Amino acid sequence: MYRAAVTNQPLTVVQPAERDGAKPQLTFVTKLCGGGSCPTVYRTDRNTYVVQGYTLPAEAAGLDLPAGEQLVEIPAELLAEAVKAAG
Repeated sequence: MYRAAVTNQPLTVVQPAERDGAKPQLTFVTKLCGGGSCPTVYRTDRNTYVVQGYTLPAEAAGLDLPAGEQLVEIPAELLAEAVKAAG
């Protein structure tokens, strides 16, 4: 099972999630665990994807991110499964 060396905090969207007053509609794509909360990929009705993962502080990665952006670490297997599921 995947374990991150960073905090296991839920993803917080800082960037405006609404366009024209409408919240994005999420559709489950895939996750790696059988139940509970774990890294997950969702598709939106705006032709984008939302990734739930482990927050990785920009300082820990040696990056300087602009306001409203975060780094989210997810297992490589999750991306492979998302590509299969979305295809």
